[in-house]
Amino acid sequence: MFNNIAIIGLGLIGGSIARMLKKKLQSVYIIAYGRKPESLHNALKEGFIDEVASIDSINCNNVDLFIVATPVLSSITIINSLLNDPHLKSSALIIDAGSVKQSIIDSVIHHEKAHQFVGCHPMAGSEKSGYQFSTHSILTGAWVIITPHQKNKHDDIEAIEKFWEMLECRIHMTDAATHDRMVASTSHLPHIVSSALMESFFSTNNGMNQSDMQPFIGKGFKDMTRLAGGSPDMWADIVLVNNTNIIAVLDDYVQSLMKVKHIIQMATQHNDRDLVFQYFEEIQDKWNKYHA
Repeated sequence: MFNNIAIIGLGLIGGSIARMLKKKLQSVYIIAYGRKPESLHNALKEGFIDEVASIDSINCNNVDLFIVATPVLSSITIINSLLNDPHLKSSALIIDAGSVKQSIIDSVIHHEKAHQFVGCHPMAGSEKSGYQFSTHSILTGAWVIITPHQKNKHDDIEAIEKFWEMLECRIHMTDAATHDRMVASTSHLPHIVSSALMESFFSTNNGMNQSDMQPFIGKGFKDMTRLAGGSPDMWADIVLVNNTNIIAVLDDYVQSLMKVKHIIQMATQHNDRDLVFQYFEEIQDKWNKYHA
C-alpha cells in the first residue's frame, strides 16, 4: 500500500478521503495542498493531515500516491504538471476524483508517463462543498468508477482498486467514454434540472419575498432543488468539459417535458383523465422497476 500520500484539493471529497485514510491507516503520511488556509489548518489541527502547503507549491519528492480532488479543468493542469515534474517517482501513481474522465485521459495519453495516471470517480458527495462538510462516511459503500486507459499497467490498476476497497468503496470499471455518457444522465442532468427549477421558481414568483414563499414550500420542492446548492466552480467545469453528452441528455429531457405538456393539453381538451393517469402509471411502473 502507499506510505506517503498527497491530496491536492482539500474540499468535500479530498477531506473525506483524508479522514477515511487516517481511520484505516494511522501510519500513512498525508500532505494536503489547497487554496484555503483555514481548511488546511483545521485538517492539520484535527489530525487528519500531517503536513499542509499551498496548491501552488506541490512537491513530488517521496510521494507514492497523488489524489487530485479539484474541479476538472484545474485537475487537467495539475495532473499534467505532476507528470512533467522530474521529481515524480517512477513508481508513483496519480488518481483523480473528477466527474468527467475522457478529457483528462486525452490530455495525458501521449505523455511518456501516462501509465502513472489512473482515472477514478468516487460517486459520493452532497450539494455541500468544502472541507467543513467532509466526513469519512461519505465514502462508505460508495461506488468508485475506475476508467483505465491503454497505457495503464495491470498491477497499478489493481493497486488502485485495493486502495479504494480499503476505504470501504465498491469498484466498477469501465472506459472513459462510457463513464462520461452515463454520468451525464445520472449526475449532470439532475444537477442542471435542479438548477433550472430553482431559477424557474424565482422567475415565476419574482414579486414574493422569502418569508412569503415559505408556507408553500414542502419537502418535494426541497428535495428537487437540493442539488442546486452545489459548487458553481465545480459545475461550470463539468458542464463545459462534458458538454456533448450533457446537451444530448438535455435534448431528451426537453422532449420528455414536451410530451407531458402535450398529454396535459390533450387531456384537458378532451376531458380525458385516463390519458394523464396512464402517463403517471407508466412512470410509476418505471420507478418501481428501478427501485426493485
